[in-house]
Amino acid sequence: MNDKINNLKDLQYYGNIELLSNVVLEAMKKKDTPKLQEMSKAVTQIAFYVNHLQTDRQMYNKSMSQYRQDTARAVERARNAEKKIEELEEELKKFNIFNK
Repeated sequence: MNDKINNLKDLQYYGNIELLSNVVLEAMKKKDTPKLQEMSKAVTQIAFYVNHLQTDRQMYNKSMSQYRQDTARAVERARNAEKKIEELEEELKKFNIFNK
């Protein structure tokens, strides 16, 4: 996916999770209840889970980029090898090695 779109989605997520975290924290400072404790724990777990997903996405994108680069290098090497073979065959033809 487009990096700019992912960055915008990430920023939106960070803004939303910060807002939610701050609201829960402020409510806990006023009066700490078991329900607010659960909400705080849930928000924290969501934040860690999304961070894990984001890290996985970044590693996947990095791996795909490296695979594409490796493939491009292999194709370039193959093209260079084929070109060299053609050059050597032309040179051998000058020496009449292929003519029997």
